[in-house]
Amino acid sequence: MLRPLLGEALTSVASLTAPHKAQEIPAPQTPPADAPAARGKASAPGMGVAMAAEATPPQTTQPEIPTPAGDLMNRETLQRKQEDLSRREQELRQLQHQVDTRLEELQSLESKLQAMIKEAQGMKDEKFRHLVDVYTNMKAKQAAAVLETLDERIAVKILAGMRGRQAGEILTFVDAKKAARLSEALTRMQLPLE
Repeated sequence: MLRPLLGEALTSVASLTAPHKAQEIPAPQTPPADAPAARGKASAPGMGVAMAAEATPPQTTQPEIPTPAGDLMNRETLQRKQEDLSRREQELRQLQHQVDTRLEELQSLESKLQAMIKEAQGMKDEKFRHLVDVYTNMKAKQAAAVLETLDERIAVKILAGMRGRQAGEILTFVDAKKAARLSEALTRMQLPLE
């Protein structure tokens, strides 16, 4: 029942709008402003989309020409690389300066240590000379008794620091076997190495 009513309503609406459509005039189509003059020719009313597509020439691709923007990017990249190299160079210079400074400090410490070693050696030599003087001023029998109790290397050094006659007098009071070893060590000490 609704369908016949709906059909009548549509028919009456169509009849009301039909006279108005007949009076409408289609608007003329204008080509876009950037279209070339060859495309500006109006196409015939029956011409389809295929004909309009044939009327437009195909677009050709042109090879890319380097733009100034590309050059700017290359310059910026080169500038960044140059700045990076400069920064690294500066860091290397700073490291070289630190190494040089530390090397100078080490050389200074080395020279101080060598001076201290020489001073210690000098003090040792001085004390040893003093010890030699003590044994030289002792009576030969007393000196021999003390030398027999000392380590043979020290006893040899003491005897080597004395004059020959004094060392000989002391050795006369030392045990014969020990005196022989001390004399042998004194001889080796005074002979040049072969």
